[in-house]
Amino acid sequence: MAGVSSNYLKKRLLKLQVGFLLSEGPGNSKKVPMNLPRRIQVDNDLFLESLAGNLVLTRTKEGILMQGALGLTQARECDRCLEAFNHTFDLRIAELFASPPDANISAFAVDSNGEIDLAPLLREEALIEESYRSFCRADCRGLSAETGVNLNYERETGADPLMQIEGAAAIDPRLAVLKQLLE
Repeated sequence: MAGVSSNYLKKRLLKLQVGFLLSEGPGNSKKVPMNLPRRIQVDNDLFLESLAGNLVLTRTKEGILMQGALGLTQARECDRCLEAFNHTFDLRIAELFASPPDANISAFAVDSNGEIDLAPLLREEALIEESYRSFCRADCRGLSAETGVNLNYERETGADPLMQIEGAAAIDPRLAVLKQLLE
């Protein structure tokens, strides 16, 4: 994949100030639009190409409930052809940020400055998404098992294995019974 450029936004942009909601009573909420169209560093080893969506922050008696949907774009490598591409996926969020911090209530918490850090949540979700196969396009043909060429751009060179059906070496012994269908 392409080298990491130093032209990116810092992860401090992923911190949301919610102190004003903590001072209000339960049930108060605030809609927060998120639009970061440039590359952003989520963690030392994780960058997102863009992030956009809307979040609703609601004060509860346990802390701040964050709900909403975000569209994330991440630079990935196609699992078939190994070409770099931008993988876009949607992330639905419904997470409680405890205040005061309490591991029995939530893994996430509002810090002592009244801020919510989205980076750990986004990192977890992006790593889960990375574990799924992703393709540069639905009809990606991948790499040739014989020559390693990218079949999206080049045709397989050399003789077609189906044309070499008369040569005994061209037939996989496990599929030899299928030779009768071709005759």
